[in-house]
Amino acid sequence: MPLMKITVPHQLGQEKATERLKKKHAEIKQQHTYTVTDLTETWMDPHSMEFAFKVYGFSLTGSVRSFVDSVMISVDLPVAAMLMKHTIESQIRKELVQVLS
Repeated sequence: MPLMKITVPHQLGQEKATERLKKKHAEIKQQHTYTVTDLTETWMDPHSMEFAFKVYGFSLTGSVRSFVDSVMISVDLPVAAMLMKHTIESQIRKELVQVLS
């Protein structure tokens, strides 16, 4: 599967950025209970999480990592989702910028 990486800089520090990511993650889980299924998440350490889920028939896996001055999300996109790569990337980047502002 093609890997999509998105990095967004911030000035929050690692702890605050991670706190905001966790809050947003909880909101997403609550808001998308009907469209997101088979969600698994594993916090590898206090600042990085691996995830997997299905949405609209696509299986996605990836990771989120908070750094002192940036956040990086990596997602393995199914080949069939490559037609929507730009839209997916734009939406993720938009959401991250909002969370980290």
